[in-house]
Amino acid sequence: MGDLTVHPERRAFPRVRVRIESLVSTPNGPIRGQTMDLSAGGAFVTTTRAVAVGTPVRLTMHRGDARNPLVLDAEVVRIGGTREGRFAGLGLRFVGLSQLEATLLQAMLCSAA
Repeated sequence: MGDLTVHPERRAFPRVRVRIESLVSTPNGPIRGQTMDLSAGGAFVTTTRAVAVGTPVRLTMHRGDARNPLVLDAEVVRIGGTREGRFAGLGLRFVGLSQLEATLLQAMLCSAA
């Protein structure tokens, strides 16, 4: 019989699946990608370029032609690879969000859900 163990969710914030054109600004230059999932605490951005875990970055997410992009400071917490059967990309944790940034992010989450 198979393993029926239930693994509890380790994330503090629920994720929402999205497809948002994004730019990750790193100390070594910008990286274009797509934000594939998003939460109040972080995001996963597809990209073929690796950035070291712990690197501070700035995530710019396109919010539509009629709106300014949302720009958030973040830190790389995970590098995803295709060997894991997933998209290649960067797991980011948001850091130092202002009240306005948190409110705008929450609005994005609500509209994507």
